[in-house]
Amino acid sequence: MTSIAAAAGALPLALWQGAGAGSRQTIGVVIFSGAIFATLLTLFVVPVFYTLLARFTKSPEWTKRPQPAE
Repeated sequence: MTSIAAAAGALPLALWQGAGAGSRQTIGVVIFSGAIFATLLTLFVVPVFYTLLARFTKSPEWTKRPQPAE
């Protein structure tokens, strides 16, 4: 929610016209696209990688099980 608010706050920078608009638009586009990219990354890509890596780990119950004496 915070990243969506940050992206929405950058929209006036990206869309506004007038004196000095070139530099403001550049900064606005970077902030907007960065906030949207980071949001999509954390919502979709990170959980997929977590799910893929979780297949190779053992559960906490298995880890705390007493190990047989050698």
